[in-house]
Amino acid sequence: MKKILKIMVMIPITLIVLMGVMFGIMTIQTKQAVAKQVNVPIDMNQVADGFYEGSSDGGLVQVQVIVEVKDHQIKSVEILKHENGKGKPAEIITDDMVAKNTYDVDAISGATTSSQTIINAVNMALQKGINK
Repeated sequence: MKKILKIMVMIPITLIVLMGVMFGIMTIQTKQAVAKQVNVPIDMNQVADGFYEGSSDGGLVQVQVIVEVKDHQIKSVEILKHENGKGKPAEIITDDMVAKNTYDVDAISGATTSSQTIINAVNMALQKGINK
């Protein structure tokens, strides 16, 4: 009977430890993916009118956007894809980008990875509109 009780206690403990290890691995992978995101400085005076698509990989967060630029102003940012965990609240960040006419805005508290990945996707899109 003691052996069965011991096994019944060890199984949940083992599962909890495994879940902790998996969560740690996913956290490390996400941090590495976000660290690889590079936002280049964008002078909106150099961005031509048009619609530009950009995407970014934040590990557990995947984002694809279309940015509309008219008269060197960000007119709209449409999120086509936002695969995320709990980062849905970050999507309001696009309103700030339009209002401030820049991709370089503050992240949404509690949705940092999604915010950073959306910012990077918009930056990637705007790079496509730079007059060269």
